Amino acid sequence: MEDTHFRSVLAQWPSGVGVVTTLGPDGAWHGMTASSFCSVSLRPPLVSVCLGNHLPTRALVEQAGAFAISFLGKDQAHIGRIFAGPHPDRFAQSGHRWQQHETGCPVLARATGWLDCRVVHAYPGGDHTIFVGEVLAAGTPHVTAPLLFHSRAWGQLADPLPDEISISTSFLTREPADVAAAPAGSPVAVFTPGGGDLERVRRICAAAAQRGLSAIAYATDAFAPDREADTLSTLEYLTSALPEVEVGCHEVGQASPLQVRRVLQDAVVRVRPANLRVRLLAHHGLGLVNALVAMKSGVRCFDTGAGSVPAQDLRQLADQLGVTVQPSQGSN
Repeated sequence: MEDTHFRSVLAQWPSGVGVVTTLGPDGAWHGMTASSFCSVSLRPPLVSVCLGNHLPTRALVEQAGAFAISFLGKDQAHIGRIFAGPHPDRFAQSGHRWQQHETGCPVLARATGWLDCRVVHAYPGGDHTIFVGEVLAAGTPHVTAPLLFHSRAWGQLADPLPDEISISTSFLTREPADVAAAPAGSPVAVFTPGGGDLERVRRICAAAAQRGLSAIAYATDAFAPDREADTLSTLEYLTSALPEVEVGCHEVGQASPLQVRRVLQDAVVRVRPANLRVRLLAHHGLGLVNALVAMKSGVRCFDTGAGSVPAQDLRQLADQLGVTVQPSQGSN
């Protein structure tokens, strides 16, 4: 079979992107971009990487008896390009911090995931060597959508439209006493600007539970460009501290579809396995655009209320897209 034909077929298989690193005889760091990686075993934890026999990294891994791999996120394609090219100091040019763990092989501090391994087997694989490594340490420091390599190009996941969404109308509360006025069956919403408000959120959620109502804790002004990191950390904090409470993103200032996409792609991943709820402003039709973006970003639950996208408009949008609407509590 011709090489070009074989490569063109393999290019149709999407894969994640990682940076394989190892150590030189003098302890110097070395690394390269690789996509030929897979898991091998759970007990013991084993993974494999395939490295071309002509590559310097292949000989260094064999000599060091160790390697690490750092998985790249959707916003880290530049790191993949640097480690795929002839850059003299790839680690410095990446602009990111690197850490060492059990083997001393460097891992990206902001990787979506990393594995630190000692080589336990090395098998010939044609013009490549298949290294099997036992995982000695691992981490997931930066939870976000992955970077993909497909058809010889960098890309990211394109989420399809959901089969169904839910629409609810929640009752806004600021203090536990406000819960008494919530309509029967209506979820209770509490807006929090940060994790420091946790005790107030707890009291409101407890008051809602006493009335048999569900509660939703929202990150306030979630789509403001200068609050992106704070929004994501707040959602993680709320999900961890209050696992029984739904969490969501509340739009305050008018957000662009691009910013909504940026935040939700990461937010949906951060709160899994829970569903993320969003409350979007109407602002002259752009709210429906943002609702479509939210669906494409993995959001399945929408909240309506004063100033937000009307439930009727969301239902009409879903109908036009062929998405089923499953009414939730307090829906109109």
